[in-house]
Amino acid sequence: MSHPRVPAAERRVTRGDAFETALQWFLDGRRLDMRALAGHLDVARSTLYRWFISREALLGDIAWRIMGDTIARIEASEPAGADPRTHFLRVYGRLTETVRDYPPLVTFVADDPDYALRVLTSGYGTVQGHLIEWVGGQVDAMPGIRSDVATDDLAYAIVRLGESFIWSDMITGSAPRADVAVAMIGLLLAGASEKVTTTEEKS
Repeated sequence: MSHPRVPAAERRVTRGDAFETALQWFLDGRRLDMRALAGHLDVARSTLYRWFISREALLGDIAWRIMGDTIARIEASEPAGADPRTHFLRVYGRLTETVRDYPPLVTFVADDPDYALRVLTSGYGTVQGHLIEWVGGQVDAMPGIRSDVATDDLAYAIVRLGESFIWSDMITGSAPRADVAVAMIGLLLAGASEKVTTTEEKS
């Protein structure tokens, strides 16, 4: 797909213009090259780096836009009134399946697995930080989480545990297992919750 050039003389190119163009290139399966993007927008490469710091950071922002939009769509489609933990596990499971099957991300991961893994899972990147923030909000809504379990720590553990199964083909060479990720996270949440004592146990 061709993309019309954006002449700087007609309108001042903004960071938002650059991001939307980069996002469209990614969705089209086109390699995101900062020199080519700068030329297309008719801006200096230094301007792109001032806006986005690095190609890796820009790709992280793009990946999170895709994931964030996916989360919003899934949450909107999930029925209200479910137990918060059950609701989260359902949303998380659908998110992981959608992300792993989404063609632009599949292409990105296949082209350079090591680089893609760094973009998607590095603690210095955009994606992991936003995922931890989102998961933390979900954890805060769950009743019964033990008072000695910090939300940030639990959210971090959930995200890292999920990554190990979702991106396992790039980490260990084994097939991704979204269902196992959800099951393991469910166990982690159960372990972080207050134990409910039954009448039988009291007696």
